[in-house]
Amino acid sequence: MALISIILGLFLDRTFRHLHDLRDMTWFEFYVQKIQQVAGKFTPAIQFIIIITPPFLLFLGMQVILDDFLFNLPAFIFGVIVFIYCLGPACLSTDIEAYIHARTMGDDDDALHYAGTITGSVASPLPDQQTSDVTRAILYIANERIFATIFWFIILGPLGCMTYRLISELSKQIEFNALAEFSDYIHSLMAWVPARMLAAGYALIGNFDCAYHAYKNRAYASDFSQSNNDVLITTGLGAMQKVENGDELASIYTAQTLVIRAIIVWISILAVLTLGGILN
Repeated sequence: MALISIILGLFLDRTFRHLHDLRDMTWFEFYVQKIQQVAGKFTPAIQFIIIITPPFLLFLGMQVILDDFLFNLPAFIFGVIVFIYCLGPACLSTDIEAYIHARTMGDDDDALHYAGTITGSVASPLPDQQTSDVTRAILYIANERIFATIFWFIILGPLGCMTYRLISELSKQIEFNALAEFSDYIHSLMAWVPARMLAAGYALIGNFDCAYHAYKNRAYASDFSQSNNDVLITTGLGAMQKVENGDELASIYTAQTLVIRAIIVWISILAVLTLGGILN
């Protein structure tokens, strides 16, 4: 059931782009602000627990109630809806294609905008540096937008991917510095395993030797979040070595293909595990 939900969710997310507009997290920002008015005096850890516990219990209750109800059809529909909601916030392939189109058409303003959307920061206006930044960002943002969501959906169902997404959003609430920092730490812990699984996918799909040596020789970071990104970037760039370069955007095409194929590999492994009865 999880396999079908994931495949259907990814298909709908890719096909119906207006679904991206439905991923509005304003309600959660409002919820956090209201909780902070009461819990702001507590330590970041206590604030985190107070904020996350109610939605966690809500989704846990819904998951339990829908289990084995009406042949699991309501649970399946619920799972697909939650999975799609937790992807993104936008389709990565759509953003990449928009960036490539802008660069191809010579629209520097749009290219700068979409580069910033992909990297999550102010992008460089210099074409070569911009291309490099976007390429590197694709390799690590794929985990945040897609793969970690898939991972936690497999582990805990809708409860897992929603909890991951809420913690990710909470880590971005920079107006609450201490809370955001603590949330980012928890978020990076939850992303640790999927980041390395996705990096392994890069190595399997691309140049394995270069990917392995890049992973082995990378600089180690004590910060979990930075470590996750470094693993994905170094392994991904290593896997992309000795690829034919056709034009200035070749690295972006290659990174996009690497991400898609690595995710397909893990979905295929999930399919084998499902057919073998290890997963349901």
